[in-house]
Amino acid sequence: MNKLLIGKCAIVTGGAQGIGRGIVATLIEHGATVAIVDIQKEEMEKTATQLNALWFVSDISSPKKCRVVINSVVERLGGLDILVNNAAPSRNREMIGKLSASTDWSAHSELVIGSISYLVEAAENFLPPGSSIINISSCNSSAIALEQCSWAYHVSKSGLDQLTRWLACRLGPQGIRVNAVAPALVDRGKGPRLSDNSENKKIIEEIVPLGRAGRARDVGEAVVFLASPMASYITGQILTVDGGLGAREPFGVALKTAKRHQLTEKR
Repeated sequence: MNKLLIGKCAIVTGGAQGIGRGIVATLIEHGATVAIVDIQKEEMEKTATQLNALWFVSDISSPKKCRVVINSVVERLGGLDILVNNAAPSRNREMIGKLSASTDWSAHSELVIGSISYLVEAAENFLPPGSSIINISSCNSSAIALEQCSWAYHVSKSGLDQLTRWLACRLGPQGIRVNAVAPALVDRGKGPRLSDNSENKKIIEEIVPLGRAGRARDVGEAVVFLASPMASYITGQILTVDGGLGAREPFGVALKTAKRHQLTEKR
């Protein structure tokens, strides 16, 4: 395998598990030295030990905390070339469909948008020309999953896409590139996976052109590409990682799924 990130130093927030863990693993495979920043101490320590990464406990909820963690990580790593902003609050299913969700909005706006501005501000002077910032967005930043996510989730991810573009324009003259990756259906690395349900699996195979749910590694490989010299003239972009799902015409997909359900019921 051609290692694209040899000698590079990276931070991944929310890297203890899930998509974040997949990003950490893939960066390390490509030669980067990685520091995980997370609030889940036990899970993070386990992941860091398994993958040979550094780890730092921090909730990145304020400018001061972000300055402390960036300074500490840079001191340990000896530099900083890649900042991956993956941390996000847990989805509160009780907030789905509710208009009055100020607590949910506070959690999402603080971590998905606020913390990134704090981290970038703290990291800016350490990032050399050619470095890369990659934000983990979602396909639901531009589509609505009314029964799956709260409005706070949708709006914060949409705001993150615009923040990505703003930062790309703001930092471009310094040679710092800023992009985002927007995953769609992704199987968890731990706990129940979307594809473990046979009914879900059949639907995914029908509606996703590539015929499967995504993996954390798929997101990690997109991050590696954007962080590498291969993407040296790419900035301000939102890279969709959805197996082609977004290219499908919605009515046709729904019709095909409905017909399959009708056939199943007749049996």
